[in-house]
Amino acid sequence: MQSISPILVPIDFSGRSLGMMPYVKAFSERYGAEIILLHVLDPVYVIPETGISPPTLIPIPQWLFDQKAAQLETLAVPDLIGLPVRRLMYEGDPESQIAATAQSERVGLVIMPTHGRGVFRRFLIGSVTAKVLHDVDCPVLTGTHAQERAHPDATNISKIACAIDLGPESEDVLTSAVNLADIFHADLRFVYVVPRWDPKLRAALSSDLSDQVKEIVKAEIVKSRPASVLQDPQVSIEEGEVAEGVCHFAESSSADLVVIGRGSRTGQAERLNTNTYAIIRQSPCPVLSI
Repeated sequence: MQSISPILVPIDFSGRSLGMMPYVKAFSERYGAEIILLHVLDPVYVIPETGISPPTLIPIPQWLFDQKAAQLETLAVPDLIGLPVRRLMYEGDPESQIAATAQSERVGLVIMPTHGRGVFRRFLIGSVTAKVLHDVDCPVLTGTHAQERAHPDATNISKIACAIDLGPESEDVLTSAVNLADIFHADLRFVYVVPRWDPKLRAALSSDLSDQVKEIVKAEIVKSRPASVLQDPQVSIEEGEVAEGVCHFAESSSADLVVIGRGSRTGQAERLNTNTYAIIRQSPCPVLSI
Protein backbone atom coordinates (compact mmCIF):
# COMPACT_ATOMS: atom_id res chain seq x y z
CA MET A 1 0.00 0.00 0.00
CA GLN A 2 2.73 2.46 -0.96
CA SER A 3 0.15 4.33 -3.05
CA ILE A 4 -3.60 4.06 -2.69
CA SER A 5 -4.74 6.87 -4.97
CA PRO A 6 -7.45 7.15 -5.96
CA ILE A 7 -9.75 5.93 -3.19
CA LEU A 8 -13.12 4.70 -4.45
CA VAL A 9 -16.06 5.23 -2.08
CA PRO A 10 -19.39 3.68 -3.20
CA ILE A 11 -22.28 5.77 -1.85
CA ASP A 12 -25.91 4.77 -1.28
CA PHE A 13 -26.76 7.75 0.97
CA SER A 14 -27.37 5.49 3.99
CA GLY A 15 -26.17 6.31 7.49
CA ARG A 16 -23.54 3.59 7.34
CA SER A 17 -22.26 4.87 4.03
CA LEU A 18 -21.84 8.35 5.50
CA GLY A 19 -20.29 6.80 8.62
CA MET A 20 -17.25 5.74 6.60
CA MET A 21 -16.35 9.35 5.74
CA PRO A 22 -13.98 9.80 8.71
CA TYR A 23 -11.96 6.85 7.39
CA VAL A 24 -12.07 8.23 3.86
CA LYS A 25 -10.70 11.53 5.15
CA ALA A 26 -8.02 9.88 7.31
CA PHE A 27 -6.65 7.69 4.52
CA SER A 28 -6.83 10.48 1.94
CA GLU A 29 -4.92 12.86 4.21
CA ARG A 30 -2.28 10.31 5.23
CA TYR A 31 -1.61 9.04 1.71
CA GLY A 32 -2.35 12.22 -0.27
CA ALA A 33 -4.97 10.30 -2.24
CA GLU A 34 -7.75 11.54 -4.50
CA ILE A 35 -11.28 10.51 -3.49
CA ILE A 36 -13.92 9.24 -5.93
CA LEU A 37 -17.47 9.22 -4.56
CA LEU A 38 -19.57 6.87 -6.70
CA HIS A 39 -23.33 6.43 -6.68
CA VAL A 40 -24.99 3.83 -8.90
CA LEU A 41 -28.71 3.98 -9.66
CA ASP A 42 -30.30 0.54 -9.84
CA PRO A 43 -32.35 -0.19 -12.97
CA VAL A 44 -36.01 -1.03 -12.34
CA TYR A 45 -37.54 -4.22 -13.71
CA VAL A 46 -41.25 -5.04 -13.90
CA ILE A 47 -42.38 -8.66 -13.91
CA PRO A 48 -45.45 -9.22 -16.12
CA GLU A 49 -48.53 -10.58 -14.34
CA THR A 50 -48.62 -13.61 -16.60
CA GLY A 51 -45.17 -14.69 -15.51
CA ILE A 52 -44.49 -15.91 -19.04
CA SER A 53 -42.77 -12.89 -20.51
CA PRO A 54 -39.32 -11.86 -19.22
CA PRO A 55 -39.00 -8.89 -16.85
CA THR A 56 -39.19 -5.49 -18.55
CA LEU A 57 -36.58 -2.82 -17.89
CA ILE A 58 -38.01 0.59 -17.06
CA PRO A 59 -35.64 3.48 -17.85
CA ILE A 60 -34.73 5.66 -14.88
CA PRO A 61 -36.42 9.05 -15.35
CA GLN A 62 -34.09 11.97 -15.93
CA TRP A 63 -35.53 13.89 -12.99
CA LEU A 64 -34.53 11.09 -10.60
CA PHE A 65 -31.03 10.89 -12.06
CA ASP A 66 -30.64 14.67 -11.71
CA GLN A 67 -31.99 14.56 -8.16
CA LYS A 68 -29.49 11.93 -7.05
CA ALA A 69 -26.66 13.71 -8.86
CA ALA A 70 -27.46 16.92 -6.99
CA GLN A 71 -27.60 15.00 -3.72
CA LEU A 72 -24.20 13.48 -4.46
CA GLU A 73 -22.69 16.92 -5.17
CA THR A 74 -23.49 18.11 -1.65
CA LEU A 75 -22.66 14.85 0.13
CA ALA A 76 -20.03 15.06 2.90
CA VAL A 77 -18.72 18.41 1.66
CA PRO A 78 -17.84 19.61 5.21
CA ASP A 79 -16.21 16.24 6.02
CA LEU A 80 -13.94 16.27 2.97
CA ILE A 81 -13.15 19.96 2.70
CA GLY A 82 -9.70 20.65 1.32
CA LEU A 83 -9.34 17.16 -0.15
CA PRO A 84 -9.37 16.26 -3.88
CA VAL A 85 -12.82 14.79 -4.60
CA ARG A 86 -14.52 13.61 -7.77
CA ARG A 87 -18.18 12.58 -7.82
CA LEU A 88 -19.47 10.04 -10.35
CA MET A 89 -23.01 8.89 -11.16
CA TYR A 90 -23.82 5.76 -13.14
CA GLU A 91 -26.88 3.70 -13.90
CA GLY A 92 -26.81 -0.08 -13.73
CA ASP A 93 -25.94 -2.99 -11.49
CA PRO A 94 -24.08 -1.56 -8.45
CA GLU A 95 -21.71 -4.51 -8.02
CA SER A 96 -20.66 -4.49 -11.67
CA GLN A 97 -20.33 -0.72 -11.87
CA ILE A 98 -18.19 -0.52 -8.73
CA ALA A 99 -15.86 -3.25 -9.97
CA ALA A 100 -15.67 -1.67 -13.45
CA THR A 101 -14.92 1.76 -12.00
CA ALA A 102 -12.23 0.31 -9.73
CA GLN A 103 -10.55 -1.18 -12.80
CA SER A 104 -10.97 1.76 -15.19
CA GLU A 105 -9.81 4.32 -12.61
CA ARG A 106 -6.97 2.10 -11.39
CA VAL A 107 -8.24 2.48 -7.86
CA GLY A 108 -5.79 1.81 -5.02
CA LEU A 109 -8.35 1.36 -2.23
CA VAL A 110 -12.09 0.86 -1.88
CA ILE A 111 -13.79 2.05 1.31
CA MET A 112 -17.35 0.93 2.03
CA PRO A 113 -19.60 -0.31 4.85
CA THR A 114 -20.71 -3.93 5.08
CA HIS A 115 -24.40 -3.85 4.39
CA GLY A 116 -26.61 -4.20 1.36
CA ARG A 117 -29.91 -5.24 -0.12
CA GLY A 118 -29.12 -8.63 -1.61
CA VAL A 119 -31.45 -11.47 -0.65
CA PHE A 120 -28.89 -14.23 -0.17
CA ARG A 121 -25.86 -12.44 1.29
CA ARG A 122 -27.40 -9.58 3.21
CA PHE A 123 -27.40 -11.58 6.43
CA LEU A 124 -23.63 -11.94 6.14
CA ILE A 125 -22.11 -8.68 4.98
CA GLY A 126 -24.38 -7.40 2.19
CA SER A 127 -24.51 -8.52 -1.40
CA VAL A 128 -22.81 -5.46 -2.88
CA THR A 129 -19.88 -5.60 -0.46
CA ALA A 130 -19.50 -9.37 -0.89
CA LYS A 131 -19.36 -9.02 -4.67
CA VAL A 132 -16.88 -6.15 -4.51
CA LEU A 133 -14.62 -8.13 -2.18
CA HIS A 134 -14.69 -10.97 -4.67
CA ASP A 135 -14.26 -8.96 -7.87
CA VAL A 136 -11.81 -6.12 -7.21
CA ASP A 137 -8.04 -6.61 -7.04
CA CYS A 138 -7.16 -3.69 -4.79
CA PRO A 139 -7.40 -3.55 -0.97
CA VAL A 140 -10.87 -2.99 0.48
CA LEU A 141 -11.56 -1.26 3.79
CA THR A 142 -14.88 -2.32 5.29
CA GLY A 143 -16.65 -1.21 8.45
CA THR A 144 -19.41 -3.35 9.91
CA HIS A 145 -20.36 -0.93 12.66
CA ALA A 146 -20.11 2.36 10.80
CA GLN A 147 -22.69 4.86 11.96
CA GLU A 148 -23.88 8.14 10.49
CA ARG A 149 -22.23 10.17 13.24
CA ALA A 150 -18.87 8.58 13.96
CA HIS A 151 -17.10 9.28 17.24
CA PRO A 152 -14.37 11.98 16.90
CA ASP A 153 -11.73 9.34 17.72
CA ALA A 154 -13.15 6.81 15.22
CA THR A 155 -10.17 7.19 12.91
CA ASN A 156 -7.49 7.41 15.59
CA ILE A 157 -5.76 4.29 14.27
CA SER A 158 -3.18 3.72 16.99
CA LYS A 159 -3.37 -0.09 17.19
CA ILE A 160 -3.33 -2.42 14.18
CA ALA A 161 -3.85 -6.19 14.28
CA CYS A 162 -2.52 -8.16 11.32
CA ALA A 163 -3.78 -11.71 10.79
CA ILE A 164 -1.20 -13.93 9.12
CA ASP A 165 -1.42 -17.46 7.70
CA LEU A 166 2.18 -17.89 6.45
CA GLY A 167 0.90 -18.70 2.97
CA PRO A 168 2.25 -17.36 -0.35
CA GLU A 169 0.14 -14.20 -0.05
CA SER A 170 1.59 -13.26 3.36
CA GLU A 171 4.20 -10.86 2.01
CA ASP A 172 1.62 -8.41 0.63
CA VAL A 173 -0.36 -8.52 3.87
CA LEU A 174 2.73 -8.03 6.03
CA THR A 175 4.14 -5.16 3.99
CA SER A 176 0.75 -3.41 3.87
CA ALA A 177 0.37 -3.72 7.64
CA VAL A 178 3.89 -2.40 8.25
CA ASN A 179 3.29 0.48 5.86
CA LEU A 180 0.04 1.38 7.63
CA ALA A 181 1.74 1.28 11.01
CA ASP A 182 4.43 3.63 9.69
CA ILE A 183 1.92 6.02 8.12
CA PHE A 184 -0.40 6.16 11.16
CA HIS A 185 2.40 5.81 13.75
CA ALA A 186 0.46 2.87 15.13
CA ASP A 187 1.35 -0.10 17.31
CA LEU A 188 1.36 -3.23 15.13
CA ARG A 189 0.77 -6.73 16.40
CA PHE A 190 0.40 -10.02 14.54
CA VAL A 191 -1.91 -12.94 15.24
CA TYR A 192 -1.65 -16.51 13.95
CA VAL A 193 -4.54 -18.90 14.49
CA VAL A 194 -3.94 -22.63 14.93
CA PRO A 195 -7.16 -24.59 14.34
CA ARG A 196 -8.03 -27.09 17.08
CA TRP A 197 -9.16 -29.47 14.35
CA ASP A 198 -5.73 -29.55 12.67
CA PRO A 199 -3.49 -31.79 14.84
CA LYS A 200 -1.05 -32.40 11.97
CA LEU A 201 -0.32 -28.68 11.70
CA ARG A 202 0.26 -28.37 15.42
CA ALA A 203 2.44 -31.48 15.51
CA ALA A 204 4.61 -30.12 12.71
CA LEU A 205 5.40 -27.03 14.74
CA SER A 206 7.46 -26.92 17.90
CA SER A 207 6.07 -25.95 21.28
CA ASP A 208 7.60 -22.51 20.92
CA LEU A 209 5.29 -21.61 18.06
CA SER A 210 5.27 -17.91 18.81
CA ASP A 211 9.03 -17.59 18.29
CA GLN A 212 8.88 -19.55 15.04
CA VAL A 213 6.14 -17.36 13.61
CA LYS A 214 7.97 -14.26 14.82
CA GLU A 215 11.12 -15.25 12.96
CA ILE A 216 9.14 -15.79 9.76
CA VAL A 217 7.47 -12.39 10.17
CA LYS A 218 10.83 -10.69 10.79
CA ALA A 219 12.33 -12.35 7.71
CA GLU A 220 9.47 -11.18 5.50
CA ILE A 221 9.64 -7.64 6.88
CA VAL A 222 13.41 -7.41 6.39
CA LYS A 223 13.09 -8.80 2.86
CA SER A 224 10.41 -6.35 1.78
CA ARG A 225 10.99 -3.39 4.09
CA PRO A 226 14.66 -3.39 5.18
CA ALA A 227 14.37 0.14 6.56
CA SER A 228 11.38 -0.65 8.74
CA VAL A 229 11.57 0.35 12.37
CA LEU A 230 9.68 -2.79 13.32
CA GLN A 231 12.60 -4.79 14.68
CA ASP A 232 10.79 -6.93 17.27
CA PRO A 233 7.33 -7.87 15.96
CA GLN A 234 4.77 -8.87 18.58
CA VAL A 235 3.17 -12.19 17.61
CA SER A 236 0.28 -13.85 19.44
CA ILE A 237 -1.03 -17.36 18.90
CA GLU A 238 -4.77 -18.06 19.04
CA GLU A 239 -6.26 -21.54 18.92
CA GLY A 240 -9.64 -22.32 17.39
CA GLU A 241 -11.63 -21.25 14.36
CA VAL A 242 -9.81 -18.67 12.27
CA ALA A 243 -12.48 -15.95 12.28
CA GLU A 244 -13.16 -16.29 15.99
CA GLY A 245 -9.45 -16.27 16.81
CA VAL A 246 -8.70 -13.18 14.74
CA CYS A 247 -11.68 -11.25 16.08
CA HIS A 248 -10.99 -12.30 19.67
CA PHE A 249 -7.43 -11.02 19.33
CA ALA A 250 -8.65 -7.75 17.77
CA GLU A 251 -11.05 -7.18 20.64
CA SER A 252 -8.66 -8.20 23.43
CA SER A 253 -5.90 -5.98 22.03
CA SER A 254 -8.30 -3.03 21.47
CA ALA A 255 -7.32 -2.89 17.80
CA ASP A 256 -8.55 0.05 15.74
CA LEU A 257 -7.99 -1.80 12.46
CA VAL A 258 -7.56 -5.42 11.36
CA VAL A 259 -5.48 -6.29 8.28
CA ILE A 260 -6.14 -9.64 6.57
CA GLY A 261 -5.47 -11.32 3.23
CA ARG A 262 -8.16 -12.39 0.82
CA GLY A 263 -6.09 -13.33 -2.27
CA SER A 264 -5.32 -16.90 -3.28
CA ARG A 265 -7.83 -19.58 -2.32
CA THR A 266 -5.33 -22.38 -2.75
CA GLY A 267 -2.82 -23.97 -0.45
CA GLN A 268 -2.33 -23.01 3.16
CA ALA A 269 -3.61 -19.47 2.51
CA GLU A 270 -7.07 -20.96 2.07
CA ARG A 271 -7.43 -21.25 5.85
CA LEU A 272 -7.66 -17.49 6.21
CA ASN A 273 -9.18 -16.43 2.91
CA THR A 274 -12.20 -18.70 3.16
CA ASN A 275 -12.90 -16.94 6.46
CA THR A 276 -12.68 -13.44 5.03
CA TYR A 277 -16.42 -12.76 5.17
CA ALA A 278 -16.71 -14.13 8.70
CA ILE A 279 -13.81 -12.00 9.94
CA ILE A 280 -15.27 -8.87 8.36
CA ARG A 281 -18.73 -9.55 9.76
CA GLN A 282 -17.56 -10.33 13.30
CA SER A 283 -14.71 -7.86 13.66
CA PRO A 284 -15.13 -5.23 16.40
CA CYS A 285 -13.35 -2.68 14.19
CA PRO A 286 -12.89 -1.93 10.45
CA VAL A 287 -11.08 -4.55 8.37
CA LEU A 288 -8.61 -3.90 5.57
CA SER A 289 -8.50 -6.94 3.29
CA ILE A 290 -5.54 -7.20 0.93
